[in-house]
Amino acid sequence: MNAGLTSFRALAFFAVFLFHMEVFEAGFLGVQAFFVLSGFLLTPILLDMRANLASRRFFINFYGRRALRIFPLYYAYLFVVTLTSLMILGRDDYVGIENVERFVEQLPWALTYTYNFFHVSDLYKHTPLVTHFWSLAVEEQYYLVWPLLLFFTPVRYLKSLLLTFIIAGPAYRLAMSILLSEGLLSMAVERMDLAIYVMPFTQMDAFAIGGFFA
Repeated sequence: MNAGLTSFRALAFFAVFLFHMEVFEAGFLGVQAFFVLSGFLLTPILLDMRANLASRRFFINFYGRRALRIFPLYYAYLFVVTLTSLMILGRDDYVGIENVERFVEQLPWALTYTYNFFHVSDLYKHTPLVTHFWSLAVEEQYYLVWPLLLFFTPVRYLKSLLLTFIIAGPAYRLAMSILLSEGLLSMAVERMDLAIYVMPFTQMDAFAIGGFFA
């Protein structure tokens, strides 16, 4: 099982890498693959914790472990890049470097795991220093909601809930595309597919597929 999951991760990463190298247009699906994997790995862990822990310990253990696993590297990266950026901006001989300036402007969104919402605003401008953090924001938002759903949903309804999300994901994306094309949603982005792609609820079926098969 572990070897299979490692291979799955490697293929997903390679697809995303080739997409950013502009040699594989469908490589963006690697991000969905990571979301499916998250659902596959976390759902049985959460159900096991639910069966064996009191409610207080359930939430403390899950959120505590996620924080210890994710936050150190995430915020260490932001700290190093922020410090470097401020040093560059503070130089007497500084000349404008767009990516550095954009990183500093966009830092609050990265710090609060809300970068995917910023991604669909009229303020968004691409910078390789932080733009990829939209998917980490989606993951973290999923980590906040998924334990609550699995804890409070009776076990006999879990499969039905996951199937509902699997069906609702495409339906939600279709509804968003119609609303955006008709100008009924105020997302100031040039590409409608991007606005749909980076929002949390549009990825619900990916997480649910992983959870269902787990």
